[in-house]
Amino acid sequence: MKKIAVLDIAASKTGALSILRDFAAFIRDNDKENEWIFITGAEGLLEESERIRVIARPDVKASKVNRLKFDWFEGAKFLSSLECDVVLSMQNTLPKGNITGRGGRPARTVVYEHQPLGFQRAKKFSPFKKYEREYAMYQYLIQGQILSSIKRADRAIVQTEWMKEAVIRDTGISKERVFKAMPDVPELSEFRHPEKWCRNKFFYPAGMMLYKNHQVIVDAVKLLKEQGCRDFEVIFTLERADAPWIEGEVPSEIKWLGPLKRERVMELYSESTLVFPSYIETFGFPPAEAKSIGTLVLAADMPFTREVLGEYKNARFFDAFDAAELAKYMKAVLEGKLSPVSAVEDNTEHENAYAKIVRVLCSD
Repeated sequence: MKKIAVLDIAASKTGALSILRDFAAFIRDNDKENEWIFITGAEGLLEESERIRVIARPDVKASKVNRLKFDWFEGAKFLSSLECDVVLSMQNTLPKGNITGRGGRPARTVVYEHQPLGFQRAKKFSPFKKYEREYAMYQYLIQGQILSSIKRADRAIVQTEWMKEAVIRDTGISKERVFKAMPDVPELSEFRHPEKWCRNKFFYPAGMMLYKNHQVIVDAVKLLKEQGCRDFEVIFTLERADAPWIEGEVPSEIKWLGPLKRERVMELYSESTLVFPSYIETFGFPPAEAKSIGTLVLAADMPFTREVLGEYKNARFFDAFDAAELAKYMKAVLEGKLSPVSAVEDNTEHENAYAKIVRVLCSD
């Protein structure tokens, strides 16, 4: 039996919290052998069980100064006090300093790396531009802490092959220290209704981050209107106020529906063409989900979309920064020159991502 600490003070909302909760649920339902301690940034994020203990540290998350103190001076001592055999950081970085486990022996450390900003090569963000400033901080400042953490850790876990190659490239560590655990996409055949597909409906489920690249869709729609295309719509899962960086007037064909329930998102995959212009992702769930459902996908030509979509027959790739190329594909859809063909998602069985993480943690 091993005693394992899982550090994720940063997770408090959206994807990161979902991953943490899903991982804890997997442990609760499947691991009957090891003892787990989850360290979170707020009370009530996770439920305890027979083998799962939860320690909330809202004090660390209360301010950037507190987080800095924890990462640089206090974190290693705190983790050492738990006397764990293994420490898994799910927040991309490890606290500085030596972390000891039971009997004063060094604890084995593992970093789950899912922050692609500093590893991608598609965009250099500027600290002098209002809406790019936060991303530039990650790309140029926090990236140094991430690289240092990976170098100090015994193992690194990533979601995709492109991230594995980028981590090895930028840290110089051996490939044997980096493990890929690709996220699992649930079985979605219940939402596979090709008869509902509508060629004049496009869909982009994405958050409010700048690199989600809604701008290129807006520009493509403007080009389509100049070319005489009418009677179509593009659905965004945002409110207009959530995307202040979008320049110029937004055409009425763009529908701002705001956040949607997951079931409605799945239905829209079947009813529409997925447009996915994001140029920074570790994995990218929308293309994977759309592929599982069998719908048409227009995706930015990036390493992660190529990896997720593979040889999928209903995928077309465009330059993420070329609105004219995207408009060309959208026009082909509207004119009936491009439609989804019968395609079945690869049903090859893969090792569950969380099972692989547990195996990496517990291996000697």
